[in-house]
Amino acid sequence: MKKEQTNKKRLNIALCIGMLESDFSYAICEGALMAAKDLDANLFIFPGGILDLGERPNEERNLRYHYQYNTLYSYPNNCSFDVVIIEYGVITSLLAPEKKKKFLEYFKDVPSILLAGSEEGYPSITIDNREGIRQAVRHLVQEHGCRTIGFVSGPKTNQDAIERLQAYKDAVKEFGAKEAESLIEYGDFTSYFPEFTENIIRNNPGVEAVVYANDQMAVSGFQAVENMGLVPGKDILITGFDDSPLAMMVEPYMTTVRVDVKEIAYQAVMCCPDLVEGKHIDITVPSKLVIRESCGCNSDNIVRQVSGEMYKLNRGAAVQFLVNELMEKYVDSIYEPIEKARVRKVMVDYFNYYLSLLRDDGTLIMDEKEFGKQYHLFEDIYIRGYMSMENLFLVNQILYGYMSNLLNNDTECRWLLEQTSFTSNSAATVENKKKFVADERNKVFESLLTNITGDILQQQMFSDEAHRFESVINKLQRMHYKSSYLYVYSEKMIYNGNHKWTIPDSCYIRASHDGEKISVYDEYEKVIKCCDIFSDANMPTEHRFDELVLPLFSNEVQFGLSLMEVDIESFRFAQQIACQISVTLEVLDIIKEQNKIKKELEINLAKTVETNKLLDEMSTMDPMTGVKNRRGFFQVVDNIIRNEVNRGKKALAVYADMDCLKVVNDEFGHDDGDFSIKTIANTLSDSFRKNDVVGRMGGDEFAAFAMVNQDDYGEVIKKRIKDSLARFNEQCDKPYYVNMSVGYYEFTISEETDVEEILRLADENLYEEKKNKVKVVYKDPEKQRLAAESGALHNRRTGRS
Repeated sequence: MKKEQTNKKRLNIALCIGMLESDFSYAICEGALMAAKDLDANLFIFPGGILDLGERPNEERNLRYHYQYNTLYSYPNNCSFDVVIIEYGVITSLLAPEKKKKFLEYFKDVPSILLAGSEEGYPSITIDNREGIRQAVRHLVQEHGCRTIGFVSGPKTNQDAIERLQAYKDAVKEFGAKEAESLIEYGDFTSYFPEFTENIIRNNPGVEAVVYANDQMAVSGFQAVENMGLVPGKDILITGFDDSPLAMMVEPYMTTVRVDVKEIAYQAVMCCPDLVEGKHIDITVPSKLVIRESCGCNSDNIVRQVSGEMYKLNRGAAVQFLVNELMEKYVDSIYEPIEKARVRKVMVDYFNYYLSLLRDDGTLIMDEKEFGKQYHLFEDIYIRGYMSMENLFLVNQILYGYMSNLLNNDTECRWLLEQTSFTSNSAATVENKKKFVADERNKVFESLLTNITGDILQQQMFSDEAHRFESVINKLQRMHYKSSYLYVYSEKMIYNGNHKWTIPDSCYIRASHDGEKISVYDEYEKVIKCCDIFSDANMPTEHRFDELVLPLFSNEVQFGLSLMEVDIESFRFAQQIACQISVTLEVLDIIKEQNKIKKELEINLAKTVETNKLLDEMSTMDPMTGVKNRRGFFQVVDNIIRNEVNRGKKALAVYADMDCLKVVNDEFGHDDGDFSIKTIANTLSDSFRKNDVVGRMGGDEFAAFAMVNQDDYGEVIKKRIKDSLARFNEQCDKPYYVNMSVGYYEFTISEETDVEEILRLADENLYEEKKNKVKVVYKDPEKQRLAAESGALHNRRTGRS
């Protein structure tokens, strides 16, 4: 029955669960979602995972970073929640007692209730672990004659495991089965360790059955028995605990202890108003054995047993017996008394109708239309999810088995069998339609999922910052998510699990949707405190909601949170979406870092290019004069000559050296010698065009190269140099003249042209000039005369000093 929150604030309830992949946790979510709707409360589901899970072997290697989910447990105590519901038995299943109590400190400031586990002083809803195990052992002993029964327990620190182990020990003692420690192994509630079962079988010759503390470990038992060449349900009888969907995924179907896990969560949510008022809650949910085939039984045994009891009763009492049997063992997920009464009446009406088909004379009333009408009324129990299809078929078998033995006519038996089969097929058709619709829906969802990362990356390339995530929100709308929110922390958080996690101060909401309304934001546009996320103004206010909260992380890096308002069937897609968004955020972060590095590299590269250009120029330039050095001169001239465009064009090579450099150095000092060399370089540079090449070959020797378009250009250059130096010496106040001797060689560029050779020819021309040249160095005529008479001014290339 729905409780209205009239004139009251709608409750915000946090549900902390273990792993969504777990059938137990999934059922907890189902029950909580049903109750939150009935209570008109908001529900936030935090799949924070199992604490201290660490890296697991085999298929669980991917759980290395499972600890990142644990960070979700920081939010309920620090944010706006009225009540926290904690799947305590699962979350803390691997913790020592002192660590369990420390974990509860997370929630010290908010009313809390523990599920499937208890601690002194805390409200709790627990499972009756004892009765279901007791029924399983009793059944194996009394119905199948087993005397050697093994037991695979859960972790030694887990409360449920401890209680189920003690229940096993008490039951084998009560029913006279063998008691031995070698019959007990300690598992971890997962299906990854068949060796626990193998150890029991090897160490206990003649063992007949194994009881498991949960269905997942029982699945590993099936594998172990088959690995050893034995047959489950025949050579080794098996029972589980929880009646999870896994029980119907093995062959033969698993006999197991049923606990209505959904009822645990349903009751917890419905108790929240009382918790807010400070009331203490202590509820125990019953357990019961569900007999299938892995214990050595089959449906025929059950049909015979129930039918046999019905034969002992009159029609009215037989109907009541069957209804009671079904309500106790085969009907689930009905928590409101009014609904239970309604379902019970549907059963009574249908069973009365079915049995009324038999006349007092043993003949049958055969009305197909009415039969179908009555059956469809009864089938509604299955359609609403209160009964599995397996149990629906079992009811049909029981009714037919009961009636067929009372009918006198084979034709009527066949008719009843056909009608029963037809109605069973109708249920199968409904189931197949549901499966087909679910499969088609899943295909659409998976198609949308595969493109999420690519779409965001395309948004990164082709659209502005604010719309990167719009495609994700669009897909969530198309997947019928009622609302969703993507939050990115102001700074990415590095968390390796070895230190205490602290909720970041703030985050940005990047995108959201509520119904048809989509909102996207620039990176810094919408900043909120992380503790205000769950009471943020963007959350739906016009209606209640159920939000699944998932961390966005990659390895050790946390990027933010995603909230998605989804139905239970879409939970697994929500996790995949969160994973894809996480990967995308990581890629975008890498791209951002790469762009930053790229920009820095571009700046550094520009600096490097400039530096290299400068270095290259420096390596090819003469530092004293600023003209090319020998290497630079040869490099540039060689490139010009090798360029095919210049083949057949005229060119000029000049070779020159300064007159009387030694005299200047010796008499006026090396600074004046350097001054003279620079003057020679400047004069040569000024005498040639900008695109011509001038270089210092070493000491006082220089070379020049020019492309020319006239003959005898060398004489033009010589005159230009002579006139330039004359003007310089006239204006210069130095006591000496700066002069140079020039030789040149004019040629046409060809494939065979060699730089060394043309300079050699120009140098020969220089030599001829210097042989008979009278050197004038001193501006003082007397000093010039004395120097000339002493022979100090003779050309060094003549062999004289």
